[in-house]
Amino acid sequence: MNLRRSWYLAQLVNIAGWLVIVHGISIWVAGYFPMDADPFTKHPTFSCKVHSWAGFIMLLSLVVAPILIAISPTTEVISLYFRAFSIVSVIATVYCLFAMAKAIKLQSNPGTYQRISYGIQLSWLSVFSITLI
Repeated sequence: MNLRRSWYLAQLVNIAGWLVIVHGISIWVAGYFPMDADPFTKHPTFSCKVHSWAGFIMLLSLVVAPILIAISPTTEVISLYFRAFSIVSVIATVYCLFAMAKAIKLQSNPGTYQRISYGIQLSWLSVFSITLI
C-alpha cells in the first residue's frame, strides 16, 4: 500500500510539473505576441488572439496544478498546510476570474483582476518550488 501511495504522489507531482512547464512556454508565447492596445476591440488581431489563448493556457495550467497537489496524499514533501494553501489559491484565483469577467462585461478595468489572479498563481508556484527543495 505504501508503494502505491508513493507512486500516486509521484504521478500527481509529475503532472503538476509538466503543467508548470506548459505555463512557462505559454508565458513565452504570450510575451512574443502582444495584446492589442484596446482590449475591447470588436476585431482583435491575430497577435492578440494568440496572446489571449496563451494567457488562457497559462491560467488553466496554474489552476489545475494546485488542484492536483491539493488532492495528492499528505507526505513529507506535500504537507497538509500546503494542500490547504493550494485550495485557497485556487478559490482566490477563480474569484478573481469572476470579478474579471464582470469587469469585462462592464468594460471597466479587467487587467487589475487579471494581475491579482496571476499574482496569486505565481505565489502558489513560488511556495510550491520552495516546498520541493
